Amino acid sequence: MAHFSHTRTYQRFPFHSPLIIGGESFVDEGMLRNLSMHGCSMVCNRELPLGGTVRLSLLLPDQPSALPIELGRITWAQGNECGIEFVQLPLQSRLRLNRTLRVELIQFLNARKNRELEARTA
Repeated sequence: MAHFSHTRTYQRFPFHSPLIIGGESFVDEGMLRNLSMHGCSMVCNRELPLGGTVRLSLLLPDQPSALPIELGRITWAQGNECGIEFVQLPLQSRLRLNRTLRVELIQFLNARKNRELEARTA
């Protein structure tokens, strides 16, 4: 697996939502694997080149329209799966993504709290 040197700043949350990905000479469908404020991992029908740039449209649950990512960079690739760093994210997309991830964080923290409570009572 090839990698660029990078450090993750934000927690990634599991997501299994469809997306549309486009490069200079292709448009394809894919599936989101996980998502954060600065990037995601996804799988599609093609191998994407390390360091390549793409545009994404994320079809997130409970959202009336796709969330556009104007520019992403492939930071790692393994077969048809890859990691994408968000390079250009319009303000409206950033705000929508923030709201979506805030809900995921609350659910994550509540689940952890419930597990801790169950462990204490067991």
